[in-house]
Amino acid sequence: MSLSFQKQPNKRVKKYLIVVLLPFLLLLLFYGVYKIFLVAPPKIEGLEAFEFLPAKKTVHIKGQNIQKIEIHIKQGVKDIEILRESPEKALVEYRLEIDPKALGLTDGTAVVSVVARSSLIKKFQRDIKAEIDTVAPRLQIVNAPTLVRQGETGRAILHAVDADTVYITYGTYQFKAYETNRNSYFVLFPVPYNSKKGDVFYAVARDRAGNITTRALPTRIREGSFRKSTIKISDDFIQRVVFPLLNQSEVDDPDPVSAFKKVNEDWRKRDTARVYEIGQNSISERLWKGRFLQLKNSKVMARYGDRRIYTYRGKVISNSVHLGFDLASTTFAPVEAANTGEVRFVGDMGIYGNTVIIDHGQGLMSLYGHLSEIFVKKGDRVKKGDLIARTGSTGFAGGDHLHFGILVQGGFTSILVGLAMD
Repeated sequence: MSLSFQKQPNKRVKKYLIVVLLPFLLLLLFYGVYKIFLVAPPKIEGLEAFEFLPAKKTVHIKGQNIQKIEIHIKQGVKDIEILRESPEKALVEYRLEIDPKALGLTDGTAVVSVVARSSLIKKFQRDIKAEIDTVAPRLQIVNAPTLVRQGETGRAILHAVDADTVYITYGTYQFKAYETNRNSYFVLFPVPYNSKKGDVFYAVARDRAGNITTRALPTRIREGSFRKSTIKISDDFIQRVVFPLLNQSEVDDPDPVSAFKKVNEDWRKRDTARVYEIGQNSISERLWKGRFLQLKNSKVMARYGDRRIYTYRGKVISNSVHLGFDLASTTFAPVEAANTGEVRFVGDMGIYGNTVIIDHGQGLMSLYGHLSEIFVKKGDRVKKGDLIARTGSTGFAGGDHLHFGILVQGGFTSILVGLAMD
C-alpha cells in the first residue's frame, strides 16, 4: 500500500512537467529548424573590388544575414586572414584597408577567399582571382601652357606608361586625355571664368589596379577681362518670352519677378548641367581642322563671360554670366557648321531653345542655340561650312540671333587660341 501511494505523485509530477515543458521544447525545436533550414542565406556585395589590388586600397563590402564571416588572401604558401567576425546585426558593412606589401604579398596573382554562414547549412563561399600591382604608372608633362586667362582653354601633351586612364583635374572636375600615339596623350582643359589665381591643374595617370601618379601642371591663371552690363527687363519681355516658356499667362502667375528668376536662374543652372553631361561623351577621333567659322555677315553682340545684371522697375532682380557668343545677322540667317564633326544633340535645350551640338572629337564641341529651323539629326556627320540650321528667337531670347558656344569637356569656354573663328 505504501509503495503504490508513493508512485502516484511521481506520475503526476511527470505529466505536469511534460505539459509545462512541451511548449518550450517545441519552441526550441522550431527555433532550431528555423536556424538550420529556414533562415535566409548570407549575401555579400562589393567583392569585385578585390579583383585588382594596388599599393594601397580601401575595400568596402556589405553583408546581410551573416552569422560568421572569414576573408583570407592566399598566395603560394601564404594564407593571410584579413577578416574574421561573428556579427550581431542583420546588416553589416566592412571597410578593409589592404596594403599588399605590408601583408608580405608580391605583385602577381593571388586568391581572395570569402566564406560566410547564416546557419549550419546556409553558406556563401567565393574565391576571387586578384591581380596585385603595386607599381604606379610613369607620367611626364611634355607640353603645357605656363599662363592662361580665366575663360580660356589650355591644351597639354602628356606621356604616360602603363596607364589605363590619363586626365587633368581641377577641383572636382576631370578632363579626359586622349591617346594619339602609343603612350602619348592630348588633352584640352577649360579654365572656368570664376577660377582663381593660385589654383592648380593636375595631370593624373591611373592604371587598371588603381595606382595613381600625379603631376602639377606649370599652368598659372591670369585674371580675364569680362564686360559688365545692366539690362532692363520690361513687362513686354516677361509676357512675350518668359510666360510662354513657363506655359503661363499673366493671370496664372501674377509675379513676373519670380517667373523671370525661375527661367534665368533655375533653368540656366539645369541647362548648363545638361550641356555638361552631353559634353562628357566626345569621340576619341579628332575631326576638326583649322579655324572655326563665324556666322556669315554677323556682328558679335555679346561675348563669353559677360556679366549681366537684370533690373525690373528700377530694382535688381537677378544676374547671370553669358556662356558663349551672341551673333546677329539677318532674320532666319543660314547657320553653317563651324567645323567638321558629328551631330551629338538636336532638340529643345531650355534657355537655348532649339539647339544643335556638334562633336568635333577629343572633348571639343560647338553649340548653336535659339534656332528657328534645324536641318540635321543626331548622328549626322557634317563638314565645315555645311548648312545645319537657321537663326531664330526660340528659348530665352529677345530677338533673332545665334547663340554660339564652344564646349571643352562639357564646359563652356571662350574661343581657343589657334582655333579662333574666321
